Amino acid sequence: MNRFKSASIKKLCWAIGSTTQKRKYISAVRELRNINEEVWQYLLNIEKRQWTLLFDSGRRRWGTLTTNISESMNNVLRDARLLPIKACIDFTFQKDVSQYVKHAEIANNCNTALPPRMWRVFNNRDRRAQDHEVFLYDHLEARYRVTSKMETNDDGGNDYTVEYFRKKCTCRKWQTERFPCSHAIAVCRHRDGLPHEIVDVRFHTSTYRQQYGGHYYPLRHKSLWSDAGWRIQGDPSKVTTLRGRRRARRIRNEMDVHYADEPRNYKCGICKELGHRRTNCPYVNH
Repeated sequence: MNRFKSASIKKLCWAIGSTTQKRKYISAVRELRNINEEVWQYLLNIEKRQWTLLFDSGRRRWGTLTTNISESMNNVLRDARLLPIKACIDFTFQKDVSQYVKHAEIANNCNTALPPRMWRVFNNRDRRAQDHEVFLYDHLEARYRVTSKMETNDDGGNDYTVEYFRKKCTCRKWQTERFPCSHAIAVCRHRDGLPHEIVDVRFHTSTYRQQYGGHYYPLRHKSLWSDAGWRIQGDPSKVTTLRGRRRARRIRNEMDVHYADEPRNYKCGICKELGHRRTNCPYVNH
């Protein structure tokens, strides 16, 4: 994002890193090299296991390509910025407690085999699995050929090999995510099994409840706290006093950079349509 500022290149790099299928990987690499060979040479200097799911031989990522999943707490705690240290600590604690209680209630009231989010993922894949064709190739090894639905845009109609007992599929999603792909679900339905039983136990609702099985207690009065033995010292050089209202509290990074080849979808404040602003709205007589 710093060296090659292009939205199309960024999307191709993401496609290369996030795919688990070799044919899609080769196709994306070929397209990237046709656009800019220098980008591919730059990526070759980085070990592929560090940024691609296809070459993650140890399958340590569980289908997660980046650490952005850990950024989810920013939306919870961003209001704590610019607060005094005592208020910041108190706000962070109370916010964490409220989130813990919220998800604990969701977990305890969940009556599906999988938590709500994973249940939605499962149902989406289950719907796709209904359009697949399943052919048995080896009864003892439980090896199947699964053909996906042919799409109107000449896409689809691809063949995948599912080894049911080994929990493997040639699309590699099942072994990478430990969550069955639509091909594995189609085979499970073909065998009259329960598809949620082939999901890794870490995705089960029982595991979800265990994550919120702990307890929080209100803090005692500060006079009863043990002495930490240290004091926080501020750094005056970090204090900034700028004129005017602070327009944004979020710290911007390279992901906020706009690229020249990336279209901007403006939204009108009057008609709420995309493509123009309220200053040139066609529904208003200027």
